[in-house]
Amino acid sequence: MYFVLVLLAISFSFLLYFLIIKKKVRSSASYIWLFILSGLYAYFTVKLKHVPEEAVHFIEYGLLAFFLFKALSHHIRDRSIYITATFLALLVGTFDETLQWITPDRYWDFRDAGLNALSGGLFQLMIWKVITPKIISEKFSSKSLKILSFSFVSCIIVLALCVSNAPNRVYSYTKHIKCLSYLQKEEPMSEFGYKYRDPEIGIFYSRLSPSQLNKIDKQNGEEYARILNESFNRDYEQFLKDYSPTTNPFMHEIRVHIFRRDSYFEKARVSSEIAEKKESYFIAYKENLILQKYFTQSVKKSVYSWDGNKINESVALIDKTKPYKSPVSANLFTTFSEKDVWTSIFVIIPFLLFINLAFAFIKEKKYTINA
Repeated sequence: MYFVLVLLAISFSFLLYFLIIKKKVRSSASYIWLFILSGLYAYFTVKLKHVPEEAVHFIEYGLLAFFLFKALSHHIRDRSIYITATFLALLVGTFDETLQWITPDRYWDFRDAGLNALSGGLFQLMIWKVITPKIISEKFSSKSLKILSFSFVSCIIVLALCVSNAPNRVYSYTKHIKCLSYLQKEEPMSEFGYKYRDPEIGIFYSRLSPSQLNKIDKQNGEEYARILNESFNRDYEQFLKDYSPTTNPFMHEIRVHIFRRDSYFEKARVSSEIAEKKESYFIAYKENLILQKYFTQSVKKSVYSWDGNKINESVALIDKTKPYKSPVSANLFTTFSEKDVWTSIFVIIPFLLFINLAFAFIKEKKYTINA
């Protein structure tokens, strides 16, 4: 993080020197934008201090945005260049995340791809509002629109393919492509699921519908309780790999809820701060409630089942009527389906094609009239 902040400070100093000495800029707007955008880069760098490699990525994609601008300036000379370059940064960022996903023990995250695009977009703003290159004019051309449309469509198609790369599809193609079979145990690229609203609990998420959870728990409760008992002293991370969302979403979810419940219960017991103790007991109690209501048989018959003493200990200091939102599986897509994504794309592409044809026709008409 400090390395990135030093690079940002050097870059800021260089731009300030460039504006004052080289360009002799007198407009206060350029300097205000420089301070704002530099501040945003510093803000996101500090915010990413717990994942320092992402902080490095953040500045890398700013540099990439500069190279994209330089490359595109040979073909685009209007303000659409800034949007096109941002879309291309998103496209590169998405491929970068995909490469991470197929690398063992690395993860995919749509937010990381979004952060890469954000960095590219901020640097395009820097070029537009601070550097204000003279080669960029107000005039918008058909060629610019075509490149912009192609960049945008490429982005949404690649992102849609990533959204469609859900566990069931991964499982389907990795069965036939043996060299990729390890992906079944890796974190999924994307997942669809359900958002539960329970008046007693609050909100939590699952890859399975209420009827599926109930059916699986009733049919396999004894077997899953036995597996949980046998894996009591087993490495938690290894368990999640063996029972991944691709191979067994039920077991994956139940183990994550158990881990979260037990971690916060122990944290509450050792904490000396009353506020932290209350919050930890509250989380542990609500996670246990999720396990009791939705994973009933599997937990009840296992060593992870809570007795009355633990429940009473948790309830003693908390307001159990307060709503709770569990972060377990919160990355699931619950507001739209895969079908919605592809339907939108098949609407957008003809619309953009129409816009390009109409724009080209209008331009040609104006040229003919002027001639």
